[in-house]
Formats: sequence, C-alpha cells, structure tokens
Amino acid sequence: MPTSVCAVPPSMTGPLPAGKPSRPARVAGWAGLVLIGLAVSVMLAIALLGPSAAVPNVGGPPPWSWRAGPSDTLAVQLGWVAMITGGLGVGVALHALRRGWRPARGVLLAGVLLAVPAMALVPPAGSTDVLNYAVYGRIAALGHDPYITTPSWLFKIGDPVGVFAPQAWRHTPSVYGPLATWAQMAASRLGGDSMAGTVLAFKIITAVAFLLSALMLDRLAGPDRGRRARVHLLWSLNPLMLWHVVLGGHIDGLGAFFLIAAFLALRGGGLAGGFGSGVLLAAAATVKAPFILAGAGLMWAARKRFTALAAMLMGLGAALVAAYATQGPEALDNVAGKIGSRSLADPWRLITDAMGLGVQSSVLEGRLALGAALVIGLLLCWGLPEGPEGLGSVRPALAWCLCWLLTSPVQHPWYDAMLFPMLALMPAGRLDGLLVARGVVTSLIYLPGGAAILSPTAFTQWISETYRPLVAPLAADLIILCLVVLSVARALRHRRPVPRPAAKVAEDTGEPD
Repeated sequence: MPTSVCAVPPSMTGPLPAGKPSRPARVAGWAGLVLIGLAVSVMLAIALLGPSAAVPNVGGPPPWSWRAGPSDTLAVQLGWVAMITGGLGVGVALHALRRGWRPARGVLLAGVLLAVPAMALVPPAGSTDVLNYAVYGRIAALGHDPYITTPSWLFKIGDPVGVFAPQAWRHTPSVYGPLATWAQMAASRLGGDSMAGTVLAFKIITAVAFLLSALMLDRLAGPDRGRRARVHLLWSLNPLMLWHVVLGGHIDGLGAFFLIAAFLALRGGGLAGGFGSGVLLAAAATVKAPFILAGAGLMWAARKRFTALAAMLMGLGAALVAAYATQGPEALDNVAGKIGSRSLADPWRLITDAMGLGVQSSVLEGRLALGAALVIGLLLCWGLPEGPEGLGSVRPALAWCLCWLLTSPVQHPWYDAMLFPMLALMPAGRLDGLLVARGVVTSLIYLPGGAAILSPTAFTQWISETYRPLVAPLAADLIILCLVVLSVARALRHRRPVPRPAAKVAEDTGEPD
C-alpha cells in the first residue's frame, strides 16, 4: 500500500496489533506526558512571578501572583525551557502513540482540567496582545469606534484601562473582525474600569472556548482511543497552544472554536448542516480574517451536493455581510491594511536582507509569498495523507491554511491555533513533527513577549543578533523545503492513493467522495 509523503508507514496508522504496547512505547508515552507537565509548570511559574519581561503589568498587585521581579534573562530562559520542553514532550508522546501506547482517558482529562483553569486565572505571559484587546473593548464599551479611535486617546485622557495600553499599538486602530470586537467589549463590561479585571474576563472567555474546542475535537475523533488521545496531545494538552491561547489569551482561540464547530456542523449533512457550517465559518473569519481559508476544505467536502454547497455559501455570505454591516467601512480597511506588512517570523527575511531590502515590505516579497503559497498549497493537496473518514473537509482545509501560514510575511506562533485542530484530526505523519518544530521555533522568536527592550546580556544579545535574524528564518525555510521536497518526490513517483472501498463511510455532506 503506497504511503503519502507526509504519512508514516501503515503499521503506524492502521489498527494496533493485539496485546499491550511494548515497554519502550509505554516509557516514551509517560515521558512525553512528564515533559508536557514540566513545561506547563514552568509556564505557570513565569506568570506567578509577576510583572517581568515576559509578563506585562496589568495594574496594581494582582491577587493571583507575586511581584518577584525576575531578571530579563531569567524570564527569557524560563520561556525557552517551557517551549522546548513542551514541544519535545508532544513529539515524544505522539511517537509513543504511533507505537501503540494509549494513555488512560482520565489522565488526559485531569491534565486538561488542571492546566486550562490554572492558566486562565494567572496573569498573561508571552505577549501584550490581550492588553490591546482590553483597550479596544474599553473603547467600544464607552461608545466609541475602535476601528477609528486609537488607544492613544484613552491613554491621553488617563483612562484607568487606557493607561496600560502597550506602546507599540497605541496609535493603531483595531485590525480584528466585528465578532472579536464584541468579545472584547463583553470582557470590558465584565472587567469594568480595571485592566486586570478586563484581562481576566477575556482570558476566561478564551479558556472556555478552548475547552469547548477540545470537547468538539474529542467528538469528531470518534470512539478510537488513539485518535482521541491524539487530539488532546495536539490541542488541549499541547503546551504551545496552552501558552499562546490560554495563558496569553490570544483571540485566535475564539476563531478556532468557530472553525471546529463549522466542521462539526457540516458533518451533520443536509441543508441545515451546510448553512450552519457557512455561518460558523463566517464567525471564525469575523474574529480573524485568515480563518476564511478553511472554507476551501468545507466547500470541497460539500461539492457533490449542490444544495448543501449553496446553503453553505448563503450562510457564509449572509453572516459576513450582517457582521460587517454593524461596523463602518474602516473595519474592512483596517483588515486589508495588514496586507504587505511583515513580522519577526517572516520566512523571506533571509532573501530580502541579502538583497538589501531591510525591514521595508516589498512587492517582490509579496509576489514570492503568493507564488509559493499557491505552489505549496497544490503540493499539499497532492501529498497530504488521506483525511479521516467522515471528515473530508479537514484535508484540503489544512492544506490551504498551512500553505498561507508557511509563506506569509506576517507570522505569529498563535496563528497556529488555526492549524493544530485540523492536524489533530488527520492521521499521524511526518507533518506532526514539522509543525510542532515550527511552533517551537516561531514561539522562541517572540520570547519573552512582555518587553520590547531587554537588558543587554550575552544571551539576550544572541537572541536579537543571531537567533531572530538568522537561525529562526533559516529553520522556517528548512521546514518549508522539507514539505516541498517530500511532496515533489511523491509527485515524481506518480503514486496515487489507493481507492477507498465502494461501501465506505459517507463524508461530511452525507455522500461518498
């Protein structure tokens, strides 16, 4: 049986052999869980130490942390330990899972119920974005338009929330969708005139969305213990997602919730399922626009039933129009304004720096990104392993979301909240290790996350002078190259997936593919 370029041998993805897993597999599995637990513990320690280079000040002495004042170097080093240990733990546990190890469901459930609430209740770490959410929510709650009014207005009038607005975004209006603005406003009303209270409210909202996403993924995985363990290792117990979505409070977790719900709705089939899936996809896109890319997979799954596809497009269009009709034209303008910008994790940095383009975005970079995204998207559609039965939308959705995230000049590790839920539903493969490694590499770029300027030490200077401009972009480019080479190798062999049996399980739309 031929294997996909991203798939592991059939023995690793097919039915498990009879009997218990080998002792090395059991040892590796538990070692992976221990590493994950260690990473989560270090993350909580970073937050509990109080304001630092990794933890932004949210005003007053928060009752859930100390003010230990750790040095910048210690904050960065703890973050590096957490990211590397967490990524290694997920990789080791997934390896054991492919070798037949199956953790008790109660162990995974206990880990989730301990880690998620704890991270929701401590101060944010690794980013100041949740403070920006609080400020935009405050502007909306006061009756102003966050797509026009900038945080600098709140800062200048001495608003108790606005005075904590991060410097980097004070003159930038909101670039998030209408549904994101409503969530931010809800958190502001719950938190009142306190930045700490607003941040806590928003983190609880994202934590609830994260837990509900885990529940839906568990249902989509079906009764198989291995598939259910896989979704928890790659989502609800993945330290990379816990750090960015729950502890960091990034709004991408809310978008992921609606995206997963769209997959679940489409699996129900019928007109209602198609329409509901379109509405939920629109909800994800009105949190953050790039979630709309997953629509390629949802539409592909519904392609053989015109009525279901039409209902999906109707739901998508109606929900998008209704959401943006509540805002002025600036809401769309601000989202479109993100096109052409770049970030620290820009994969084209080595090329543009070598050409002397510096930090300025360029037409060349945009063309490179668009061309590479199209090529890699097509290669991934060819080379990814067959998606799970009954969820034909996952494979193409992952392909097109991944090609954009791999090649976009604007990249942040919390954007992976769009990828890991779909990856968790796919069969085990080489893609697992590549995306976990990519998540670690990009996460390290943004550490510590709470301070723009660090105390100059040998370690912090190495990060700013070597890791960010050279090591990280090179690693990101190597990951892209690995995917391209593997996909091209499969295409040159002219191998095609073995056709499914005639009496197979229906796909999302209720019809065979």
